[in-house]
Amino acid sequence: MYHQTKGVVISNTKYAETSIICKVYTENFGLQTYIINGVRKKKGKSIYYQPLSLLDLTVYHKEKSTLQRVKEAKPFYQYQSLPYAVEKSSIAFFMAEVLQKCLREEEENIPLFNFIWQSLIALDTQELDSQFHLHFLLQLSSFLGFYPNTLDGKEGYFDMINGTFVLSKPTHKHYFEETEPLLMLLNGNSVLKKNKRFLLEKLIEYYRLHIEGFSNLKTLPVLETIFN
Repeated sequence: MYHQTKGVVISNTKYAETSIICKVYTENFGLQTYIINGVRKKKGKSIYYQPLSLLDLTVYHKEKSTLQRVKEAKPFYQYQSLPYAVEKSSIAFFMAEVLQKCLREEEENIPLFNFIWQSLIALDTQELDSQFHLHFLLQLSSFLGFYPNTLDGKEGYFDMINGTFVLSKPTHKHYFEETEPLLMLLNGNSVLKKNKRFLLEKLIEYYRLHIEGFSNLKTLPVLETIFN
């Protein structure tokens, strides 16, 4: 049975001589793995499946199958600036790697899908924001279930295991005392340049504590070099 769905390409790998296996975060089915046969021998078609491509898909979907098939794919949105601006493309590659490590759901999650879709279009269409990736990590954490809790108003330390601000120093090692940059980001304010690298490092550590297998981000050194 055929289904229409939008999809964000997360990753792809070569398969056999002319095919690829592609992970796509879909609007209707969450994260799915598709085999696309013969796409590498069809001129121009493989570009559709580059990471973070936004596609309009017609797919075969079989419940509980680990490998699905694509009947037809076409671009839903063509990026205008993202492929050509080094800073934006570096952020995009970082986002793709983060999503690859975080997305696990094989079921519909419309709010999360819309957040990812709209974030990519915003990155492409808006002026470069040097802390876009920081906002993305923070907002993504709300969909993954560990957005920092600020309701208690305690700002002495940030406890990364429990995701909350506390007045007393935690008994474990996963905390930090320089909370002002995080509070500024949470409040939608600009973070000082000298604090962006610190905040990125702490957010990555925060993700490592809450997402199993979240480590060794290959795109992180490039991102840090460009923005620092």
